[in-house]
Amino acid sequence: MRRLVAFTCLAFLGFLSAQTPRSHVCYAVAQDAIVNPVLKDFLKRAIETAQRDGAECLVVQITTPGGTVDAMQDIVRMFLQSPVPVVTYVAPIAGNADSAGAFIVMAGHIAAMAPGSRIGAAHPVLLPIGGGEQSPSEAERIMTEKATQAVAATIKAIAELRGRNQKVAERMVRESLSLTAREAVEQKIVDLIADDLNDLLRKIDGRTVKTMAGIKTLHTRNAEVHEIRMSAKETFLHFLSNPNITYLLLLIAMFGFILEIYNPGAILPITVAIIAFLLFLFSSTMLPVNVVGVLLIAAAAAFFIAELFVTSHGVLAAAGLVSLLLGGYMLFPEPGSVPNFYARHLRVAPGTLVGTSLIVGGLLVAALVAVVRGQQRKPIVGQEWLIGQVGEARTDLNPQGTVFVAGSWWTAEAVDGEVKAGEPVEVIAVEGLRLKVRRKPAEKRKVGE
Repeated sequence: MRRLVAFTCLAFLGFLSAQTPRSHVCYAVAQDAIVNPVLKDFLKRAIETAQRDGAECLVVQITTPGGTVDAMQDIVRMFLQSPVPVVTYVAPIAGNADSAGAFIVMAGHIAAMAPGSRIGAAHPVLLPIGGGEQSPSEAERIMTEKATQAVAATIKAIAELRGRNQKVAERMVRESLSLTAREAVEQKIVDLIADDLNDLLRKIDGRTVKTMAGIKTLHTRNAEVHEIRMSAKETFLHFLSNPNITYLLLLIAMFGFILEIYNPGAILPITVAIIAFLLFLFSSTMLPVNVVGVLLIAAAAAFFIAELFVTSHGVLAAAGLVSLLLGGYMLFPEPGSVPNFYARHLRVAPGTLVGTSLIVGGLLVAALVAVVRGQQRKPIVGQEWLIGQVGEARTDLNPQGTVFVAGSWWTAEAVDGEVKAGEPVEVIAVEGLRLKVRRKPAEKRKVGE
């Protein structure tokens, strides 16, 4: 009887546990993401999804070199006002949250980092401005100081709200301080170090956080993970924010216009060029494109076009290649040298620069070789083309008769004596529609003729 009662109780408890919904967390990954409006919209949708689904929390895994100030401020504001606990996580191992990324990580209700990752280097630097009675250097100093004060106040306010170290946070802005994961935990910039997502969920289980919806205790141990992925549109727009893609789009547009100029009336090259150029314009709104870099690439296009019509023996092509390399290198300015942009290590990858230059150089060499060979080839139209051609006498030439040369029948006159039908002949002159030929030994006939 006791065994029956115990079995019934266990069965009832199992039934209750099966009916109890398992807790879950939402998980959004922003890998190597530029902080821009695309990332802002994605994270906004992630917060809304986590709130609608009743998730324990939203884990945002992020690595970023930084991005625009406006987008950073919007994301920070969303995290601070989120009714769902937001857990920011700098990962994977050796990840980074530089510049604007440091603000975003610190804005999470719980901030974590993977081993070997870093955070910080958030000092703003602006371009010199002109005008007024101030000298450019003085104006630059004043504007940089204003930006530094504003940004320092922002990160201190975030640290105060989240109970983090305000002094160290301020040093990240004023002194470009960068911290490893261990240092960030010791200095109370982030809360913990986690090896991976599962380790993170175990370590934050039972923690209590304060959100706009009230105080919430997290139950994340053994929770289900519902990953929130970027939509097709968000993925495509984020793809366009890659500096390498921006550079390649500009190159595609450039060569499309070159092909259209070289071959007017072609539909495909100009169509592809227009689409690529419009996508480049959109991409340039999300990245700090340097006008000088664009002008250098435009100069490269001009050099390549001139090479097609001017005999420069490759000088213009070489100048175009140099302009192309310099334009790609200067397409994005030095880190922190752009107003309203807050990113580090933003550039076209050296492999992309070298690879595209080698491809373009190879195509130019092939085009030049084809031009030289075309200039050395005998003309294929007019009387000059027939001179030197080898054919066959179809009737006796004594001295006149009929020959078959270059796929056609011709009236011909033998100049070196009689030629019998079937013997090979060589054209030595053309007079109107009459050929002057001479006998050619059979062993000297050209292959295929």
